[in-house]
Amino acid sequence: MFGLLATHPQAMPFAREVLRIHRRYAAEVVSAFGLCPFLRDVDVGLGRFCVMLDPTPRVDHAEKAALMAGTSVAHLVYPCVVLPAVELERFAASLAERLKRVVESPPVMAVFHPELSGDPTTPHRLVGILRRAPDPFVQLVPEGLHQGGTVFAGAADDAAPDPAQKNFDRLAGPELARMLDALATIHADRARAYAPFRATFARA
Repeated sequence: MFGLLATHPQAMPFAREVLRIHRRYAAEVVSAFGLCPFLRDVDVGLGRFCVMLDPTPRVDHAEKAALMAGTSVAHLVYPCVVLPAVELERFAASLAERLKRVVESPPVMAVFHPELSGDPTTPHRLVGILRRAPDPFVQLVPEGLHQGGTVFAGAADDAAPDPAQKNFDRLAGPELARMLDALATIHADRARAYAPFRATFARA
């Protein structure tokens, strides 16, 4: 855990719930619907899971978490943050610039957000729907694991050249509806699980 509220007595129980919810997202949405060609094992794919307990994202805290991750894949998850997806994208860009100064091979950033813009009309517009995770988060992956699709990376050498197109072709019609139902169930679970922590950790 990182952030201003990381030392709060309720931080660890809250972080456990955050991890549980995101494991559901990885297993029941990303893995179950084949959204990422790299994902073989959910826990491996999550890499270093960092719960960022800041009310607004801070580049210094994110840089510290990224440098301490010790893995090629990390997820900086912001369960307390309320901000538009475009602002999280700007934050990720600032973090990427910061890491370029201190890391020889800086990671590539991917942004996930509950309200990410997207629609099912084109492969790359669909990516926005597929990345509507339970909480805002920034994914850090090595160069080469980020093209197209919803990257939730583990390790694989046999990735398809355009996962976004494959997801678009496969998720036409009823399959997309089933995926959205699974995602809605996880978002509802999130609301229930986080409710006891709302007084301390601001995001509802």
